[in-house]
Amino acid sequence: MIAAMAKNRVIGTGSGIPWDLPRDAYHFRTYTAGKFMLLGRKTFEEMEGWFTTQIPIVLTGKSDYKVENGHVADSVESGRDIAKEQGAPELVVSGGASVYEAALPLADQLVLTFVEEEIPGEVQFPDYEAEADWETLSELRLEADDENPYAMTFVILERCAQ
Repeated sequence: MIAAMAKNRVIGTGSGIPWDLPRDAYHFRTYTAGKFMLLGRKTFEEMEGWFTTQIPIVLTGKSDYKVENGHVADSVESGRDIAKEQGAPELVVSGGASVYEAALPLADQLVLTFVEEEIPGEVQFPDYEAEADWETLSELRLEADDENPYAMTFVILERCAQ
């Protein structure tokens, strides 16, 4: 799973991401390059025109929904199956909130950007710490600058063995 969240776990406002952080956008694009991405229909539509080398698998209940250069799934499990059938070594869950919530029990790794600020918004990342114990594999903190108004920390967490 990949996400950026504020200190209060906010990931969105209901109409998009509540910040413009070029460093995080670059990090997201770089991490997802060439990978299969599972995301909800609304998130997919908000990201229209964004996909270059990424292969979207859109989670939707609309059986007639079409995804150019991608796939449609009706559940997280069917999305995972599509990625496996296509030979993908990794399926990156990329939002929105309900997709994160549904996929969290299956996630073995979290690639998170912690935006070091409380940001108003009603859409939150699920409480991943309540779901499982996680080990920090890497961590990089970057200060705010002229292009990035908030400090942020890039973290990769791995689910601990049960």
